[in-house]
Order: sequence, then C-alpha cells, then structure tokens
Amino acid sequence: MVNKNLGLTIKRHRLKKRMSLSKLATLADVSKSYLSSIENYETNPSAHMVQKIATALEVPVEHLLSIQVESLDPEWIDLLSQAREIGLNKDDIRDFFAYETWKQNLKNRGGR
Repeated sequence: MVNKNLGLTIKRHRLKKRMSLSKLATLADVSKSYLSSIENYETNPSAHMVQKIATALEVPVEHLLSIQVESLDPEWIDLLSQAREIGLNKDDIRDFFAYETWKQNLKNRGGR
C-alpha cells in the first residue's frame, strides 16, 4: 500500500521552497520520474531515498514521515545521567521498571 501522506508531504515541502521537481530530483540524486511517482502516490521510497530527499529539502526525515519527536523532560535526562554515573546500563534500568511495574500490578490486584 502506498503512503499518500509521504508523497503529499514531500510535494508540500518542495513547493514551500519554490523548488521544481527537476531541481529536487537533481539535489536528491534521484530520477525526476521516480520522484514524481512518489509525489503522485504510485510508489513508496526506501528509507535511504527518504533520507536523500529530506537532505535535499533540508528538513529532518521526521518531518517527511510525520513522526513527532518529543524531547525528554530535563529531569529524566538528569536521572538517567545519574544512573549511568553509578554504573547502571539500559538493561538494569529496564529491569528496574519491569520490576516496579510488576510490583504495582500486584498491589493493584490486592496483593501485598
């Protein structure tokens, strides 16, 4: 199934920059017909092609894919930094959260 939002988003960014299809194709090092097929919902580009188009449009890939990237709360960043300083790694933190979740679930079910 072809992702219509991706083609529309690429076209919107291209037009916003007043860029022709030929110009974007040249900058992204893809054929004009291939780029046209993406914008006209005829094909889905590979991740590599999306990266090349995003670079040519000077926008983050997330903008083309409509992915919202949320930044971490500064307190979380500080907490994770402290955890690393005392020698904890991602698996240790993941295990801790799994244990705390299990403990909370047990408590909610009337366990101890």
